[in-house]
Amino acid sequence: MEGNAADYAAANAAANVITAADNVAIAGPARGALDVWTGKHPSEKIDGVTFLGQPSVKAAVIAVVPSGKVRDFVFGYNGPDAPIVKKDGRLLAWGCEAHNCGYHNWSIAITPDGSSAEVCFYQDEAKADGPSTWYVAGGKTEQRPGNCPSQ
Repeated sequence: MEGNAADYAAANAAANVITAADNVAIAGPARGALDVWTGKHPSEKIDGVTFLGQPSVKAAVIAVVPSGKVRDFVFGYNGPDAPIVKKDGRLLAWGCEAHNCGYHNWSIAITPDGSSAEVCFYQDEAKADGPSTWYVAGGKTEQRPGNCPSQ
C-alpha cells in the first residue's frame, strides 16, 4: 500500500506541475501597468490622469532627457496626438506642436512597466523630414532618420 500512496503522490505532483505550466502558457506574457493606455491618446485621462501625468512615465522621461526645454515640450505640448500603440514590446506615444506637427514633434517608447524609456524629439523649422534626436539610456543621444514615429 505504501508504494501505491507514493505513486499517487508523484502522479498528483506531476499533474500539478503540468497544470501550472498550462496556466502560464495560457496567460501569456505579463502585462505592465501602462498597457491600459494602448489605443488611448496621451491627452486622454484614465482615473483623472493623462498618460504623461503617470508617475512612471514622468520618471522615465526625466531619467533619459537632460534638457529642460525638451522635457517641457513633451510634457506641455499643445497640439494633436496619436493613439498609443504597442511596438517592439514598448508603448509608443506621440504628440506635436499645434499647427506645426511636421516640424516639431515627440515620441516616447516606454516599457509597459514604466521602468525604461527612449524619448524622441524633432524640431527643424526648415524641413519636416529629419533627423530626429533620441534620448536613450545611459545619458546618450542618437540621431535617427525622420520625424519621431507615431506607429
